Amino acid sequence: MTARSTPEPVVAFAAADIGYEGAPVVVGLDLEIAAGEVVGLLGPNGSGKSTLVRGLLGLAPLLGGSLRLFGEDHEQFRDRRRIGYVPQRQTVTGGVPSSVREVVLSGRLTRVRPFQPFRAADRAAVARAIEAVGLADRAAAPLATLSGGQQRRALIARALASEPDLLVLDEPTAGVDAANQQALADTLGALAADGTTILLITHELGPAAPVITRTIALRDGRLVYDGPAQGAPDEHDDHWHHAHGDRPGRGPDLGLSGIGS
Repeated sequence: MTARSTPEPVVAFAAADIGYEGAPVVVGLDLEIAAGEVVGLLGPNGSGKSTLVRGLLGLAPLLGGSLRLFGEDHEQFRDRRRIGYVPQRQTVTGGVPSSVREVVLSGRLTRVRPFQPFRAADRAAVARAIEAVGLADRAAAPLATLSGGQQRRALIARALASEPDLLVLDEPTAGVDAANQQALADTLGALAADGTTILLITHELGPAAPVITRTIALRDGRLVYDGPAQGAPDEHDDHWHHAHGDRPGRGPDLGLSGIGS
């Protein structure tokens, strides 16, 4: 699943306000993500992380500014299969009879016409996606019998089955034990090596830190950091909540002192 080369950024927000019912939650966002980047998006609860993602996906309105996806204005962009999305905290509960393979196969629906049967190419893409997340030995197992972390990986495989150029994961390690967090990090590393552009929304990078090529952070709906993971603000640091200044910084020399209010 190699990302398509493009002279344009995969994502380009410019002075973007994103919100609901006319009230902005994310304000004045300037953000570009290039093909092949693995970007970690940090921020405490209420910082605007999920609203940013919903704006990118077209699920929250752009109230001002602009958004371009793969070089096209977001209102004209139609090739949504190029974006794979794993929602926050989505797992399966109850007695769902579908197997891992069947659930992942549903990710190919964006690639087939209505009532068209799945082809050999679809089944091969599903097999690759399941292999990529390390669940080949559980492909026939009912999804509901898997652990929470394994279910998260199966849902990532479902997103991968559509062969996206951009994969967006909203807090994929929430409620996942340490072993499965490492398994998810290994999966992301393999995808990054294959050229997939990844936007990972999280409270902290954890085992995924070595995979991240760039970190951005939101606070109170504003971009307050854009640079390497080593200098990113941390929720457990008082600077995250009490830093002064009104201009976001970029680059390794920012540290924590330049975080805006």
